[in-house]
Amino acid sequence: MLCRRNLPIQEKIQQHIISKEDCWITDLSSPKGYPRIGHNQKMRKVSRVMFELHYGEIPEGMYVCHKCDNRACVNPEHLFLGTHQDNMADMVKKNRQAKGSNQGSSKLTEKQVAEIKFLLAEGKLMQKEIAQKFGIRPSYVSAIKCGKKWKHLSHQPINNYSEPKQLNLFD
Repeated sequence: MLCRRNLPIQEKIQQHIISKEDCWITDLSSPKGYPRIGHNQKMRKVSRVMFELHYGEIPEGMYVCHKCDNRACVNPEHLFLGTHQDNMADMVKKNRQAKGSNQGSSKLTEKQVAEIKFLLAEGKLMQKEIAQKFGIRPSYVSAIKCGKKWKHLSHQPINNYSEPKQLNLFD
């Protein structure tokens, strides 16, 4: 019997596939969700290995992208080559990009943006004052007002925020 590390890479991967429904899923996990496997003292993404096994060499600078948008999938029929720009365009086309507070650099929540829109619509505070209240730049408040930032919330009415109700504890 062959030692597991001496198996050809395709056999190693086959041993780890736990589901062959539409997407092929392995028990090989990684922090970013892309299965990885060690072979010849090197860690590789399984999707890249599967692409190479079924379609040939991957040109330098090309990405292996997923038609199914499932990072864990290693089904060769779900894989295609593209540039980084192709991959980003595919993500935007499928509306999968991080938005709002799910975006890593976000300083505001959806609720705060709704409040900013309410304050803008109310017209009692200047953009500079609103910016100070939320710890952001006035230009950012302007970008929210013009729909350049938080566009995914632009379909909502600007006055969808309601002031918090004051509780009277002495009634």
